[in-house]
Amino acid sequence: ELREIAAITFTEKAAAELRDRVRQKLETTAVDRRALGDAAGADRCDAAIDQLDGAAIGTLHSFAQRILSENPIEAGLPPRVEILDEVTSEVEFEQRWVTFRDELFADPAMERTLLLLFATGVQPAALRALAVEFDRNWDLVAERVPETAADPPRLMARVEDALAAVDAVVAQAASCTDTSDKLFARLAEIESFVGRIRATHDELDLLDLLSTDGPDKPSFRVGNIGAKGRWSIDVSDLKAEVRAAGDGLDAVIGQVTQACARRIGTALRRFTLDAAEVRRTAGQLAFHDLLVLSRTLVRHPDHGAAIRQRLHDRYRRLLLDEFQDTDPIQIE
Repeated sequence: ELREIAAITFTEKAAAELRDRVRQKLETTAVDRRALGDAAGADRCDAAIDQLDGAAIGTLHSFAQRILSENPIEAGLPPRVEILDEVTSEVEFEQRWVTFRDELFADPAMERTLLLLFATGVQPAALRALAVEFDRNWDLVAERVPETAADPPRLMARVEDALAAVDAVVAQAASCTDTSDKLFARLAEIESFVGRIRATHDELDLLDLLSTDGPDKPSFRVGNIGAKGRWSIDVSDLKAEVRAAGDGLDAVIGQVTQACARRIGTALRRFTLDAAEVRRTAGQLAFHDLLVLSRTLVRHPDHGAAIRQRLHDRYRRLLLDEFQDTDPIQIE
């Protein structure tokens, strides 16, 4: 029967059109069945029309809401649940974000992490963009973002590790038999640059020195410079080592950025999951909440099996429109 069928589509417009087309087809088929003397067939159509208004024909989010509303206690929801539209969700997010951002920037424990992150070229607006993505996929945040992360490592220690390879290639300048060679000159520039690095003790100044692509920073991309006849070693191998040493030095910036991002990610994790919990307890759910909470409900270790059985008994057929466009949580 129609009440045993769940027909799922992905937009309100498509759901309304589907319901309307089902109604029209049932009505015309009932007339046709009676004209052919098939009273039983016509009665089945009439029964389906009577069940149509309560049938599970709608969006995936509305189906998830139906599951939750039928099991509010097991889902940990209040009796009355409100679904926030996108505009309301965005306004509420912005209000929470402004407060959280101000607290984050005022937190002494996060000061060094933030200063280092911004010194690598990351703009403050990127934090909001990350928070938006966390909010949209808060179930993945709970699974994949750790609760804690270490402070970013001391920058000079990482730089010294990278400078070991740079020192090694600079030392090979002694293998040049003609100091007019351009590769020899480039190694001299790199040696001078290393001296400036070691003379810089402030972390922010050091990051600025490493990340600047100005005339004072020599290029480790040595290209075609270096004549084979002017070196007592294989110039091709030396140039490869120079490039690798430069890559290692550049990688320090990436390491610092990632370490800062992981540290800030833990703060954004709390911001995101706390907001999701507030919405649940208040019964004011965003669209993504419906999917996450209904999935959690049917997977629950205690009462999930009973709920799944009730759903299985109630809905004998599941029709999913545009199956290829579903994402993982929708499938789950």
